[in-house]
Amino acid sequence: MKPVILVSLEWIRPQDGKFGLGISSIAAALEDAGVSCRIIDAQVNSPNFSLANVHDDLLQAIAEAGPDCLIGFGTYVWNDPQVCSLIRQIRWTGAKIVLGGPQITYMGKDQLESTYPEADYFVRGHGEMAMVSLASGLLRYDCGIHVAGMHDQGSKAEHDLFLLPSPYLLGTVEPKANIRWETQRGCPFKCSFCQHREPGKWQKQGFNEKRLEGELALFAEKRVQRISVLDPIFHANPKRAIGILNSIKDAGVDAQISLQCRFEMCSREFLDALEGLNVTLEFGLQTIAKDEYDAIDRPNNMEKVNSAIRELHERQIDFEVSLIYGLPNQTLASFKTSIDWCIQQDIPRVRAWPLMLLRGTPLYDQKERYGYKESTDPIPIAVSSNSFSEAEHAEMACIASELEEN
Repeated sequence: MKPVILVSLEWIRPQDGKFGLGISSIAAALEDAGVSCRIIDAQVNSPNFSLANVHDDLLQAIAEAGPDCLIGFGTYVWNDPQVCSLIRQIRWTGAKIVLGGPQITYMGKDQLESTYPEADYFVRGHGEMAMVSLASGLLRYDCGIHVAGMHDQGSKAEHDLFLLPSPYLLGTVEPKANIRWETQRGCPFKCSFCQHREPGKWQKQGFNEKRLEGELALFAEKRVQRISVLDPIFHANPKRAIGILNSIKDAGVDAQISLQCRFEMCSREFLDALEGLNVTLEFGLQTIAKDEYDAIDRPNNMEKVNSAIRELHERQIDFEVSLIYGLPNQTLASFKTSIDWCIQQDIPRVRAWPLMLLRGTPLYDQKERYGYKESTDPIPIAVSSNSFSEAEHAEMACIASELEEN
């Protein structure tokens, strides 16, 4: 087994622990397989972030692990420049460089080596078993591994997540007061701005129920105060979702729980199962304008949306709605219309987020069609298009900021 160094360059958020859940899950899989693993972490949005310090720590780790080690990077839109800089600086060490994460997963065939010429291996999709496979030298066909210099098949990891070890139960990450948790990955829908879109495959991406029950028992024991569930649509499988909600009650977890949901899927049975839990339901409605939600392939059944909102109010279930500004065909006036509609529905909290054009999404490939111009921020956002100017986008951003303050 080759030793592994994982480099975590996260964009830190309030509910994150020291390490992101993704890299912790990879570390747990390596630990479970008997692979020596070390994590080097830094938060790129921290005022104290220093790429030079990360470089020095990485060189020290390579010296201790030996030149035959593997160095794994999770590559995201917010750390792509830093990753590229680091792999150029450490190439001379002889350590093998492995790149994964969304920037790799959603890059087309035959583009990886030209974009990241210093890398030896690329992983599309889930990284846990891919890193175990690379460390063992036995390259499994279902792990989405592309070897530099070989034919790029563009395949993604397709192995079942059912047997993956839990980073919480293994002690790779310790439950804090505020944690992130996942019960499944992927989404059955196909919104054109989203990287989670995997219709037809998402059913294979649930975790072992025994694992989830063990994690819940641990969360109860550690008296976790808030659990942010990462599932793109928690109740995409209604029966499974209800079973997990009942397991939360059985475990005695009294934490505040946030669940990402969809209005049209709020059945009475699902809402009944929420009884007795301290929950907040988060709905990514995005827009109420038909020409906007049609353009992003995210249709809203407004009759069912209205019905679900009435039901939530009657049951006094806490919820919030998220909108996106910068959508195709959107104008400043139509954005305001979506907000006004939310206010008229007495929605407890309305939040608005700028559109990001993420690699691998249909909308990313439609930039020219809609005339998008992007910012030069660490996380680029769409700041103008054929339907709104930069000044109008700036006004949308001010409105979004006011929503957060209120």
